[in-house]
Amino acid sequence: MMIWSPSGQVHQAEFVILCIGCFIGLPNIPKLPPDQSIERFCGKVLDSRVYSALDDLGAAELIKRKRITVIGSGKSAVDIAAECADTNGAEYPCTIIQLTPHWVLPCVSLRGAHIGYLYSKRFAELSTHQPGESSLHRLLATVFSPLRWGISKFVECYLQWKLPLRKYGMIPNQSFLQDVSSGSIFRLPKNFYDKVKKGSIILKRSRGFGFVEEGVILKGEDRPIRTDLVILATGYKGDQKLANMFESPIFRKYVTHSSTSIIPLYRQTIHPRIPRLAVIGQAESMSNLPLFEIRCQWLAQFLDGKFELPSIKEMEKDVKAWEGHVERYGGRKFWMSCSGEIATEKNPTPDTEIFSCPICYNPLMRKGPPGLNLRAIHWSGFECEKCNKTYSSKDNYLDLTLVAGLKEYNEIKPAGTELFRIPLVSFLYERGWRQNFKRSGFPGPDEEFEMAQRYFKPAEGGLLVDVSCGSGLFSRRFAKSETYSGVIALDFSENMLRQCYDFIKSDSSLMEANLALVRADVARLPFASGSVDAVHAGAALHCWSSPSNAIAEITRVLRSGGVFVGTSFLRYNPATPRILRLLRHVLPTNYIFLTAEEIKDVCMLCGLTNYASEIRQSFIMFSVQKP
Repeated sequence: MMIWSPSGQVHQAEFVILCIGCFIGLPNIPKLPPDQSIERFCGKVLDSRVYSALDDLGAAELIKRKRITVIGSGKSAVDIAAECADTNGAEYPCTIIQLTPHWVLPCVSLRGAHIGYLYSKRFAELSTHQPGESSLHRLLATVFSPLRWGISKFVECYLQWKLPLRKYGMIPNQSFLQDVSSGSIFRLPKNFYDKVKKGSIILKRSRGFGFVEEGVILKGEDRPIRTDLVILATGYKGDQKLANMFESPIFRKYVTHSSTSIIPLYRQTIHPRIPRLAVIGQAESMSNLPLFEIRCQWLAQFLDGKFELPSIKEMEKDVKAWEGHVERYGGRKFWMSCSGEIATEKNPTPDTEIFSCPICYNPLMRKGPPGLNLRAIHWSGFECEKCNKTYSSKDNYLDLTLVAGLKEYNEIKPAGTELFRIPLVSFLYERGWRQNFKRSGFPGPDEEFEMAQRYFKPAEGGLLVDVSCGSGLFSRRFAKSETYSGVIALDFSENMLRQCYDFIKSDSSLMEANLALVRADVARLPFASGSVDAVHAGAALHCWSSPSNAIAEITRVLRSGGVFVGTSFLRYNPATPRILRLLRHVLPTNYIFLTAEEIKDVCMLCGLTNYASEIRQSFIMFSVQKP
């Protein structure tokens, strides 16, 4: 391996070890629209590392008698805000803007017990599922999972009692367990909330922000926060910093290919496709130094020839399994080593609960284990603080319909929808019903899946929602492909979702996949606007009571660049006799069969672009994209 030094010298080495850390070098500067970019601000903007590099006298001089806004939700942000408050007091309060508040620990122990006793002991390891676990470990993790959840809820209740989190709107959306698993827990500076009470620190929570001439403006607010100095404590791009060290574009692609923003390292040390390179200190935990020492010892044993690395395929399989493990317990944040405080995933908004209230579209508060898998959803309850309505799992699916939980009112849909709520129809759907579609030109599930995957290329690595999924014929395929960060199988029929669960149970790999079952109405999708990367609707369009309303709702939840792929029966095809075309226009039916031209018109009407389609007899697959 060839190494270029800053002086221009070239060194040749058999093995390279990078110990460059991930919290310095390449700051994670937020990407903002042009009309709210940093350049619009008339004041000064600093990265937290620049402030940290100053000596005490220089830092005090910089912040003295200035209106300061700190943007960030991590340890650096609260430490800087506390220093500003100590210097300026309430006369020049420091405003701290948090996009994703985390669970924080007071500067005293929890009733005399350190948090490490709850989460850093071997018992805690036995309560979590891990890749390659033994049958005994799997049994213990299953038995102890309610206890793990209970400990998390106990700590959350204690912190809400000990700290005025509710008073200042700083209760996190994610669970304490999720923050622990993603390494986002930290200890507050001494007397932090005393400073907030005295007015020397002002806490602001927002889902977004931008810059104007006078200062910082929060999403949904009209008046800006007047500011002289903005300090960005928004983390670092550790993966990009590492990629920039390579001259080879192939090596750069290897380092940054992962859609999870985790650098894909075997044993978090060696890249499977660059086996002569080790990286120490890139992925961290709650106990960094002991963890780094263990990795160094493992690496020393490898370099000493005590063992050999597995094949590339086996190492990549192991990396993928551990990424899934981290996502399962840490949610979509994963390790915080590369993400920083501003999300760097395809979703530019902060990390919040995926599901939203179907009434007001506000993000739901989850009470239960994190993750987008059947077990996590089953053990979780969801609540909308605005509507004061709760949602829970029923028969292994999450009911997010408008009528969820109602005892007296039962909504009846059109006959075309109600048919698929009948248990016998749900049972027969993959046992002969769906196979008959071939007579109308449907190519069959395997080929349809491959066709859809080609259209979904721009959405790889994102969240896919399979609306009107039926018994999960394609939801299961999308989940098994491991192409997406998560798959949500969504249908209005309770019995279809039960059938889907029965099929999933027969495949152990799907039980651990990022696959959730949700009951919802396609005309009232339980997701925030612009939060979904891909939507699939297989043989569904003709079953919807209002295709235009449904497509408009799909457009709402898709984020910019998101893809919608659907299949349906056409009202007629080019070979249909004219007399039959006329009859199908006037004869009543329980379904709404459209022409190819009508489908395109509705998609364009809803603001979707890049329309493409494939037609075989009465079968159509179409794809559109949100601009």
